[in-house]
Amino acid sequence: MPVKTEWDLKRYFYESLDDPKFQSDLADVLPKVREFARKWSEKLKRVGTPEELATFIEEEQTLSESISKPAYYVSYLESLDTQNSRVLKAQGEIDVMFIEAGNLLLFVSQAWKEIGYDRLLEWSKSPALAGHANAVVHTAESIKRILGEKEEYVLNVKSRPLGTAGALHDELVGALEFEIEEDGEKKILTDAEIRALRESPSREIRKKAFESIAAAYLQKPVQIALGASYSGILKNWSSNLTLRGYSSVMEPRNVSEELENEVVELLLSEVKRAYPLFPRYLKAKKKLLGLDSLKNYDVFAPLSTSETPCGLEEGLALHLQTMKDFDAEFHDYSIQIFESGRVDAFPKKGKKGGAFASYSKNSESFVLLNYTGKLLDVPTLSHELGHAIHGKLSQIQNGSVFDSPLCLAETASIFSEMLLSEKIRERLDEKDYAGFLSNEISDAFSTIFRQIQYVSFEKRAHEAVHSGKELTYHDYNQMWREEQLAMSADAVEYELPASEEFGWSSIPHVFNSPFYCYAYSFGHLLVLALYQRYQETGKSFVEGYKDILRAGGSVRPKELLAKYGFDISRPEFYRLGLSILEKKVEEFEALAYN
Repeated sequence: MPVKTEWDLKRYFYESLDDPKFQSDLADVLPKVREFARKWSEKLKRVGTPEELATFIEEEQTLSESISKPAYYVSYLESLDTQNSRVLKAQGEIDVMFIEAGNLLLFVSQAWKEIGYDRLLEWSKSPALAGHANAVVHTAESIKRILGEKEEYVLNVKSRPLGTAGALHDELVGALEFEIEEDGEKKILTDAEIRALRESPSREIRKKAFESIAAAYLQKPVQIALGASYSGILKNWSSNLTLRGYSSVMEPRNVSEELENEVVELLLSEVKRAYPLFPRYLKAKKKLLGLDSLKNYDVFAPLSTSETPCGLEEGLALHLQTMKDFDAEFHDYSIQIFESGRVDAFPKKGKKGGAFASYSKNSESFVLLNYTGKLLDVPTLSHELGHAIHGKLSQIQNGSVFDSPLCLAETASIFSEMLLSEKIRERLDEKDYAGFLSNEISDAFSTIFRQIQYVSFEKRAHEAVHSGKELTYHDYNQMWREEQLAMSADAVEYELPASEEFGWSSIPHVFNSPFYCYAYSFGHLLVLALYQRYQETGKSFVEGYKDILRAGGSVRPKELLAKYGFDISRPEFYRLGLSILEKKVEEFEALAYN
């Protein structure tokens, strides 16, 4: 198959920012919103039947889809070049436009209040709203937090200047350059390229990569800017907590995830309870590496003496074989997304770091990678293609319940990685198995433990600011180190003092999506439970698994998973996944100490 490695945005969107169609679609956004508001601003308050409400919801979804195309286009352009001033200007203009659109639609939340909680819950059971039921229930729950129309207007208007804090992080980090010397030659690398060197088999290169990252982030202007930016985000979050009457700093995220507060607290406490597994793994790894001490730049060191190269075509072939063995639809879709120019594969200067998949109702999925040619890049490829197939399967849902809560949005991605890991294991001889097992365990700790470490840091910072404390980057640095030590204990020696622990400032989710990261931890523990079920039942598992993905956001997580025998309100659910991880650690320790 031909491997296209860049997005073909012209095929799905516009020729360029100068395309008359782009300009026309952009110019139509506010008129369409105004027309919708004229039709429904008074009518919605007088809705008297579930059938009338269904009509409104469907027309609202049609509006949303019709005005989103230019916004997606500019967002994708910005992901490809975070330094393009023209794209950044267009993004800013679109942000302003959508704030105005939001102001025009403030009547919707006020109308929900007039319809009322009890009536919405009653109507959610009507056949007329069967395809929107969970959205109506979610709306009923959310109206408890809706303020008056004037107050909502003020909050919407102020979201524009406050929203620049997250954008500042992305723009500033995207502009950083990372200098490193390899083989006597000085190189300037992207964020993705320098972070990939943390997994180099050469300890010297790992140390140089760490020092290069530290040199960039520890520039005093960068620390001050990111510290002040984060403080602004915390204060804005705090003001919303107060105004809307939330009971805890995490509750807004929990509500959006459709997870009860006590379920999330149980997740955090059970993972922290298992923290001692991490230093056990690290101490065994130190022994296999033959090191007297494990520095912080050694945590991601591979056990093999050379990196395993894997070009994109080879990596994709490995993913495709994995998917073919699991399910034909997963396999065929993976081919289609590459053939149709919806994967941007390689790092480039200015390109957003990391990887993501983007999808929405009645639109195609797009995947961004920063593939650097190593075997360890293949799981990331499988992860993001898992997201993409999730977006395809959930297209059967109405737009109002299309999106899964984030705690379920990681299911397909992590499950795809686990399927791939078994395929990689089959290719290894006994000599390479320890390295493979180490990587597998390290990935599990990254998505289960490290994400909870991030959230624990966020929780402390948010609670401090919400209680009235004034924090600076010095405080964030100290908090971050303390959370690191809670997880790693005495297994890691840190090169920098706590006062210079900059790691928090490099995590985009901390700035752009507070408390988002626990979704990764929940998702990985869920996948461990699902994968065990797959191993027990074989092919009969597949359709039920696909039904979970097809559900999108149509059923609350607790209810959806209960259908398949998983009770997320009990410690046993989390301990099952953690016990599977502990068995892998025990196997790894046996390799190290026997």
